[in-house]
Amino acid sequence: MLGDNPTTLNTGVIMRRRQVLKATGAVMAAPLLAQLARPLDALAKTDQVVIMTWGGLWGDAMRDNVDAAYQKATGIKVVQDRSSSPVERITKLKVSLDNQNVDLFQLADGLVPLAVKQGVAEKLNRASPRMANVRNMIPAFWNDYWVPQIFSITGIIYNTKLTKNPPTSWADLWRPEFKGRIVLPEISHSIGSYIVPIGALAQGKSPKDEEAGFEMLKKMADLKPIWAKDTDTMMNAMRTEDAMIGILYKSQTYTVKGWNTPVEWVYPKEGGIAFTSGTCIAKNTKNLDAAEEYLNVTMDPEVQPFAAKIYNYGGTNKDTLARLSPELQERVKFPQDQIDRLVKLDLEYMGDHRAAWVERWNRVVAGS
Repeated sequence: MLGDNPTTLNTGVIMRRRQVLKATGAVMAAPLLAQLARPLDALAKTDQVVIMTWGGLWGDAMRDNVDAAYQKATGIKVVQDRSSSPVERITKLKVSLDNQNVDLFQLADGLVPLAVKQGVAEKLNRASPRMANVRNMIPAFWNDYWVPQIFSITGIIYNTKLTKNPPTSWADLWRPEFKGRIVLPEISHSIGSYIVPIGALAQGKSPKDEEAGFEMLKKMADLKPIWAKDTDTMMNAMRTEDAMIGILYKSQTYTVKGWNTPVEWVYPKEGGIAFTSGTCIAKNTKNLDAAEEYLNVTMDPEVQPFAAKIYNYGGTNKDTLARLSPELQERVKFPQDQIDRLVKLDLEYMGDHRAAWVERWNRVVAGS
C-alpha cells in the first residue's frame, strides 16, 4: 500500500534504524508450528479473531499468507475488516472501548502515536510465551504497543518515458510541467500528512516548519494533483500514466515496474523518509491470547518473506533476510549513505496536532 522508541515511533526512530535497514539474518528460526506450541485448551473458547486492515492487494496478501498460516497453526478463523481508513480504525476502536469487537488493527508508523494517545492499543507483554517470534525482532524496531512487520523508504517515483528531466529533489514535485499529473496520498492515508514536512524540505527548511510546509501545500494544490485514498490508487495512477510523478515507497516501485510501466524511484537529495507498517492488539480485546498468537505469526521468519516476494518490503524479524533470494535481499536493503541521510519526522508532534492539520489540509485543498 507501505520501522524504536519504547513507547512511540518518533524522532529517535530513524537514527536507530540506520543499523536496522542493513541488518542481515543469521540463524534459522524454529518452524511456525513449534513456535506456536501450547496447551490444546489455551484458546479453546476462541473460534475467530477480527483484524482491521487495508483492502486490495495488501489485504489479499495478508489473507493468503499470514491469516492462512495462523489458521493452520491454531484452528482460529481470521476475519478481515477492510472498511475503514487507518484514522477511521482508531476512531472506531475508541468508540467501542467498552464493548470491543475487534482484536487487532494494522497501522503504519505515522499513526501509532495517535493510537497510543487515544488509548486504543493494548500494551504488549514482551515476555508472553505466545510471542517468541516477536522477541526476535530487530531491536531498534521495538515498540511497546505495536509490532512492525515490514519496512521501506518513501521517495519519488516518476515515469521515465514522460519525464524529460528526472527529479532529484522533493522540490521537483512542484515543477509546473507536472500540473495535473502528480499523484499524492490524501490526508486520510497513512503518510498523507507527510506532504507538509516534505513541502518544508522542498523550501530548504526543517521538516518541523509546518508554516513553510502548508505554504507549499497551497502551491501544490494549485497544481491540481491526483489525491489518492490508498497506495493501490497511487500505483495504478502511475500504471495508467494518468500520473507522471508522485510519492511512493521504493518497495512498491518494483510492483509498478512489474506491470511493465517505465518508472524509476529516486532518493531525494534532502533525504528519504522511512516507512514501517505493522499490527496492534485492540485495547480491551476479548481474545488477548489469540491476538498475541496472531502477532507472533506476523513476525514468523517463514511467513514474513511474502511481503518481499510480492511488495519488496523488508521484514523485521532478525532471521527473515536470510530466507530471501539474493535478488530480493538487494531489493529490500538500502545503501549506507541513504540510511545516514534519512529525514527524522516528529511523528508524536504530528499525531498530537493531526486534527488541526487535517482541518487545515482540507481548507487548502478544497479552496484550490
